Amino acid sequence: MKYIQSEKYNLAWFRLAECVSRGEKERAMGVYRLLSHSLGDDALAAQLKGDLLLCFNDELAVEKYLEAASLYKKSKKTIEAIAVCEHLILLEPENQTHLFESINLYREIGMPFKIIDHINEMVKNNKLDMAIDITETIAASVKREDLAQVRKNIIFGLMALNPVPEEKIMDQIKCAVEELISVKDESLLQSFLSDLKALKSNYYKKACGYISK
Repeated sequence: MKYIQSEKYNLAWFRLAECVSRGEKERAMGVYRLLSHSLGDDALAAQLKGDLLLCFNDELAVEKYLEAASLYKKSKKTIEAIAVCEHLILLEPENQTHLFESINLYREIGMPFKIIDHINEMVKNNKLDMAIDITETIAASVKREDLAQVRKNIIFGLMALNPVPEEKIMDQIKCAVEELISVKDESLLQSFLSDLKALKSNYYKKACGYISK
């Protein structure tokens, strides 16, 4: 009996893939409805429906992915919820809700380095105000030296703007200097100052002024 059930299960997946490859949306959704009952996981079923809708360029795919992420969170499947959120970020890169949800989940499971990756990506895309805001939210949970590196990336991104936001740059320099001093690693501090000096000598002098205080 178990063998027969397994065969039917495998056949359903085969038929589903076949319908997708042929672009037969209605048939695919019909097979999905039958298959979803055997999954035994509402979140996975919602995610699968999102995948199917996406295959057919249906805008409702996002709605199903959001449902899947919510259900994964409720069942404490944080990694699965993160995976869905990251997928949503790719689908809707301008939607900050997906990004912040992903960041909150990374904080829950103690993976600040993934948040840092997102911040560095924001800097590359000139989303500097957002990068600064998120940096402040994770400041207490990230190693000082890692946080200073993130700030350095933000500082250099701010310097490339026109007009240059002097006040924001100085705030980030001050924070970075304080963080590097707290690490008590002279080489890291000197590396930061050298990079600053090479790019803008007046900021280097002000950073040195913070240190002397």
